[in-house]
Amino acid sequence: METRLESKIRASLVDGYLPCSVAFEVAREQKVAPKAVGDVANRLGKRIINCQLGCFKLEKAKPVEFESEAINETVAGEIKSSLLEGRLPCAGAFKVGRKLGVSLKEIGDTATWLKIKISACQLGCFP
Repeated sequence: METRLESKIRASLVDGYLPCSVAFEVAREQKVAPKAVGDVANRLGKRIINCQLGCFKLEKAKPVEFESEAINETVAGEIKSSLLEGRLPCAGAFKVGRKLGVSLKEIGDTATWLKIKISACQLGCFP
């Protein structure tokens, strides 16, 4: 018998995939950790797409694209102060976005510009 979480994930698929933002909505609605949603999606064989930070299945900015653009130094500073072992954990990126009121894509693009890797996906998509 299918669990409520499994049913909700299946009902939330877009073209057979589970977008990152939708996975987080499912976690909030079902009152479970995002990792639980990622684990169930994986068990169901459903791929998570469109990382909100731009890590996969979105046009991820490359550092050279920013050479002529100024980055937000406040965002850059918060990212740098949130690093663990030289990487920005996904949860830390979300925290920076909430704190500064900027989009997760801007956090991801700034990290890319700074050549900082995002780590520890909250949904379990990458270590």
